[in-house]
Amino acid sequence: MRTLRLRYLALAIAAGSLTGCAADVVMQNPRTDESATCRPSLWGLNPWSQQEACIGDYITRGWIRSVHD
Repeated sequence: MRTLRLRYLALAIAAGSLTGCAADVVMQNPRTDESATCRPSLWGLNPWSQQEACIGDYITRGWIRSVHD
């Protein structure tokens, strides 16, 4: 039983530390110079999934990643 608790604790610590690694990504419209920020989700177990969906959505509309943050 104690081993199971330690595994859950290790999983929670790993998930919490991974969410801190994801950084905001700034997208830019090359025609209008408008910019938007894709932020990672703090509530999901995989913070990159929603951020990558946001980035992909902007890319399909012709936006690019900003070279200057």
